[in-house]
Order: sequence, then C-alpha cells, then structure tokens
Amino acid sequence: MKERMLLGLAACLVLLVGGAHAEIVTVSWYLDYNDNGIGMEPLFIPPGVILDHSPYYAAAPEDWGWRFDLADRVPPDATGVASASLWVNAWDSDVSEGQIDLIYADGVELGALWDTYGRYWRTTFFELPTEVLDALWADEELYCFIDVDSDNTGHRVTLGYSVLFVDYIVPDGDPQPNLTVHRFWSPVLSGHFYTTDERERARLVYDYPAIWTYEGPAYQAFPDDRSSSVAPVYRFWSGQNSAHFYTIDEAEKNHIIANYDYVWTFEGVAFYAHPEGEQPTSASPVYRFWSDVLSRHFYTMSEAERDYLIDNYPIIWTYEGIAWYAYP
Repeated sequence: MKERMLLGLAACLVLLVGGAHAEIVTVSWYLDYNDNGIGMEPLFIPPGVILDHSPYYAAAPEDWGWRFDLADRVPPDATGVASASLWVNAWDSDVSEGQIDLIYADGVELGALWDTYGRYWRTTFFELPTEVLDALWADEELYCFIDVDSDNTGHRVTLGYSVLFVDYIVPDGDPQPNLTVHRFWSPVLSGHFYTTDERERARLVYDYPAIWTYEGPAYQAFPDDRSSSVAPVYRFWSGQNSAHFYTIDEAEKNHIIANYDYVWTFEGVAFYAHPEGEQPTSASPVYRFWSDVLSRHFYTMSEAERDYLIDNYPIIWTYEGIAWYAYP
C-alpha cells in the first residue's frame, strides 16, 4: 500500500508534559484511490467514475478496511503519542434516512459518519480515544474499518479519502523556528489566507480546492515564546470583509479589539515572531500591505513580490512596511 506524507513533518506546537516543556510533532498521512487494494483493502473512489455504482458504492455486506503503517514515520526521539485524529470523507451517508455507517479504529468503535444530507460529500472527524492511542504507540500502525449500513436498511455509501494525524511527544530542544506558516490564495475571495494548523491546511487542500489554492510554506516562525526576542502574532477574522488580519503590535491589537470589534473578531495567538528591532541577523522581514479596494491585508517575505506590488499596483496595494521578522 502506498502512503503519502503531507509535507513531511508538519507544524510543531508546545505542550506541558510531566511538568516540563515538550514539543508536539504532528505527522499526517493521506490515503485515497491510489491506495486501493483487493478484497478487504481500501475502496476509495477514483476520480471520474460513476458515484452510485459498484464496486466503490458499498452496501451492508461489503464492509472493508484500510491500514496506516507508522513504522517508518515515528520521529526518532518521540516518547509517546499525545493525541491523534482520523478524517473520513464520504458521499451519500444518509443518517437522517436511517443509514448508520460505523467507523472503527483497531476494533474500537469511533462513531458513525456524519449525515451528508443526500448525495453530497462531507468529511467526518474522529478524535482517537486513549486505548487506541496506546495501541498506536505500541504497534506503530492503525487499522480502520467501516461497517457499511450497520442497521442493514438498504443504504449504500462511498468514500473519497482518509487522513490520519498523529501528535507525537518529543523532548524540547534548542529554540528553533520550527512552525511552518502555510499560505493559500483564493480567486473567489481575491485574498490570501495563512495558517500554522496542519489540520486546517489539510481541510482547505482536500475539501475546498475550488476556493483555496495552496501556495506552499510562506516562512518559519515559533510555536511559543521559547525565544526571549519573540512576541505573539495575533489573528483576527472579519466576516464583513471575508478576510483575516495579523499583527504583532500589542497596541494595534488592543485598539482593534476596543474600537472595531464589530468588524474584526479576535481569534488569539497565531504564532510567535520577532518584532522589528529585536530580530537576530538570521531572520528576514515579512512585509505588510493594505488594500482599500479589497478591504484586506497581504503579507510576504519575498522582496521581489513586495517590489512588484509597489511598482505595478500602488492603486490597489498600499505598502505599510515590515510586519515582523521570521525565517525562510
């Protein structure tokens, strides 16, 4: 079975484990029709086939499973598993009509696929319980199984893909900018989106490709204040503008919360970076633009991209200077 890692080792967060700092390394795997096998192996639906026909459109007697092999993926210095989650993308799981498609992990029932409310696609998210996490750490594998139409009511379902996220605990090392800030572009919203959340990144990549185009890692930042010269970068969301806003300026953050809460909703700390004037020589500036036309900000570490906007689109984009310092 072929298994493809999503961007290798993903975002690193910080967790207090046993009273000391430990780092969480999130590793993810994506399985789809490329991993289909024979018999009880996966039957994820290939692109272009008719959705409501066999063999991929499975009924009650056609239960099957799929396997994630973790043996070669565990971080070498990991000391355990902090958490893990399983995503299952399904089409035509009509819970409202009595169809219950149960998902199991290592023999433990996780629950039923969510209602797709007709012949539509929807992704169900399961957080793996402690007993499965223990087995995952001990066996270095996870076997998943779907009991199709468990009540045998005559319904069928098909699956598009499955993703496994495993959060491994590793010892806290020297302060490193090991948090990837991912960048997306939306031709629909005419704006960019940035996230350090590997699950959020995967959700946009696999469930919203028509809206969000993944442009890759933008830069590296810090997951916490482990370095004395970093400060939190805050994130806001505006439903009015359909855009996010990021700032490292504490005064600016407080001003927006106090005066523009009807426009911008405060979402907390996104990541940590160096404020201007406190950056080491190894860090590079992240530049910030504002558009009155689009009512949104844009951030880039690329000097070429910065200069191109300044020279060619001054009517659309106003250069506001350096937002913070991060790492290529």
